Amino acid sequence: MSPKHPICTKTFTLNNGHKIPAVGLGTWQGSTTPSPSQAKDLHASLLKALENGYRLIDTAQYYGIEPIIGSAILASGIPRSELTVVTKFWGEYHHSPSLALQKSLDALGLDYIDIFLMHWPNAIRIEADGSETDLGIEESPTFLETWKMMEELVGERCRGIGVSNFTQKTLQALIDGGARILPCVNQVELHAFNPNLRLVPWSRERGIHTMSWSTLGGSYPGVENEVFTHPLFKSIAAAHDCAVGVVSLSWAVQRGITIIPKSNSDTRVAENIRLVELSKDEMEKMNNAHKSIKQIHLVDWITAIQGKRADGTQLVMGWTKEDFGWEDKEGNWLP
Repeated sequence: MSPKHPICTKTFTLNNGHKIPAVGLGTWQGSTTPSPSQAKDLHASLLKALENGYRLIDTAQYYGIEPIIGSAILASGIPRSELTVVTKFWGEYHHSPSLALQKSLDALGLDYIDIFLMHWPNAIRIEADGSETDLGIEESPTFLETWKMMEELVGERCRGIGVSNFTQKTLQALIDGGARILPCVNQVELHAFNPNLRLVPWSRERGIHTMSWSTLGGSYPGVENEVFTHPLFKSIAAAHDCAVGVVSLSWAVQRGITIIPKSNSDTRVAENIRLVELSKDEMEKMNNAHKSIKQIHLVDWITAIQGKRADGTQLVMGWTKEDFGWEDKEGNWLP
């Protein structure tokens, strides 16, 4: 690829003193059990991404690919100290984050993890018959109880701890609950149609860095991804002679957010780390896209985690949107 724009080497300093790249590689494959061909393609894609300058890899136990990540890191020959590895543990380990940490270290084949995240604030209980039960917001272990256990992990094998899919409500609960260590990272759904214009600066004021998932709008059945098709984004891309997706990625990074776009295309992966500088007017248009085009929670379209109470109340893994802090009692968004 002819490099029209330079590789983004920008980093942000976390509250633990470590630096995190502004651009990383997301690795969710759309399945918790990748096929052999998916595993092979992912390994090759990881090597290509590292060759193209990526130094941050984001993954999770739920993705079922930590061994592939570790293998690619080893095969790349890049010194471990030059890489930032982020992984996340699922709800069944909320009772013992230390077991979850060991599980990830063993699967990755690494001596340490840079940032270990609680994937969601809600816990899961594994029943005697092997079935899973989603626990309510007040049921133990609560996310505050789990967080206090996570604080004990920080050290040689776990350089930093953070959360994912938290809001002002759940982050404030950690603070009010007497957390000794604040999350160094909060990884959330963030894109032009759900920009989190309040959460990002609120978190920054408290030293919590925001990472964005689905910055490119995601791919979900029943949802048109206008991040790639709407005239607003296409016109800005044309003005900068860049791919349309790069506009959304650049917008997020200019707001001080780390992005982790994923793609199965080597060309797209190479493009995604070459950002552009948007003007103040372009940034304003991007910030207002959720008003001028549409507003959407992509999490509503992840069918595997949806549920309902008998009265019809929508649930996500056993919690209401008010529990999460996405909406107030009247159903109004809390951006």
